Amino acid sequence: MAFTGIFLLPLPVDDQDRALAFYRDTIGMEVALDAELDDDWRMIMMQLPGTRTKIQFARRHELSFSEEVPALYLECEDVDAEAARLKSEGVRFVSNPTELPWSDTERFAMFLDSERNTVVMHAAPPKG
Repeated sequence: MAFTGIFLLPLPVDDQDRALAFYRDTIGMEVALDAELDDDWRMIMMQLPGTRTKIQFARRHELSFSEEVPALYLECEDVDAEAARLKSEGVRFVSNPTELPWSDTERFAMFLDSERNTVVMHAAPPKG
């Protein structure tokens, strides 16, 4: 296969600085790019450490999701531990950690980011 990953996923935001602080300080992403785009908007890309996949903050009116449709899916090692950490940071959860309906070995939870986007966190069973 010629493709090696996802380069960029747009995420709708109202306030770029608030979103940058949330994804950098709460989620743990790194700023891959923060550059002026026009008078009132910057090109901001955030990246998970150790990966090449990035999210980019899009203007809310250019892209939107309802609360029922997750805007972002993140993989983690331990959904329960990460949910506890995020809750201690004041993150609001839409659903607490539970098993996926089709798998009793995979867990997920859903929370709202600083811009009211629904984010899914997921953990697959360890390989072995």
